[in-house]
Amino acid sequence: MRIGVISDTHLDDGGPGPSPGLSQGGGKRLPQQVLDTFRAAGVGLILHCGDLGTSTAVLDHLETVAPVKAVRGYPDPREEGDRLAETVRVLEVEGVRIGMVHDLAWPGPPIRYTTRLEFPPGDLAQTLSMKFGQPVDVVVHGDTHEEDIAWHQGVLFINPGSPTCPGLRHPVGELGTVALLDVYNGVVSAEIIKLRP
Repeated sequence: MRIGVISDTHLDDGGPGPSPGLSQGGGKRLPQQVLDTFRAAGVGLILHCGDLGTSTAVLDHLETVAPVKAVRGYPDPREEGDRLAETVRVLEVEGVRIGMVHDLAWPGPPIRYTTRLEFPPGDLAQTLSMKFGQPVDVVVHGDTHEEDIAWHQGVLFINPGSPTCPGLRHPVGELGTVALLDVYNGVVSAEIIKLRP
């Protein structure tokens, strides 16, 4: 299965927009390139790692492409049902356990990001079990706005960056990034996709 991964949309208006990130009213909008990228890639599921924005409308728009599962970031709204989880969740896809969290620093022992991931000493499996309540094979997360893919002690970490507010490595006004995660027969791989105007 191919999975789209997105985070840190920080939208004032959840609708897709024709311009790179701004609606006519000045509020940030989901770039149409996000939907186009996920459609072209043939994703069967989309994971949003939090900091949605002022409403859950961005999840509605992503669902025009594929089913969506999300976790809340700090100020995110809440909704009924299981589409938007509180802070962490674990999904199983083709036998692979995917842990989702907005900020790796919470809950549980912190995993920090400065210019790279910094792990606490000791057994990563134990740290992740404390965070997610069970072992996981893949961790998708956000918060830093800096896209990153890393392996540590056999676990794949994916931060898709932000499509609307890219991190400091990006020139001002540039579109950001999303990620694709492939899960096939228990094997996982991932890539960062830079959105193009």
